[in-house]
Amino acid sequence: MTNKKDAEIMKQLEEAYKPSMFTPIFTTIICIAPYLFLLWEITEQKYDRLLFLALISAPLIAYMTFIWMNYFHKMKEFKHEVAIYQKDPDHYQW
Repeated sequence: MTNKKDAEIMKQLEEAYKPSMFTPIFTTIICIAPYLFLLWEITEQKYDRLLFLALISAPLIAYMTFIWMNYFHKMKEFKHEVAIYQKDPDHYQW
């Protein structure tokens, strides 16, 4: 009985605290594209769009960094909650 209860509580903890990997990965794919085009334009020595790509790459890289930092922060909170639960499952408070 307790294993089923523990599994149910762990599932609830995951639903409440564990962040999804979809957002950081999708954001990375979208935000890295202008930066990769910037590098490609430099290696191909095509400088006509260089300023434009540089101007949009910097904020997107910063935004992508923020998304990943937020993901790791939420994952740390999730691991902390799991550790608290595993210490004393009978007296765990939401």
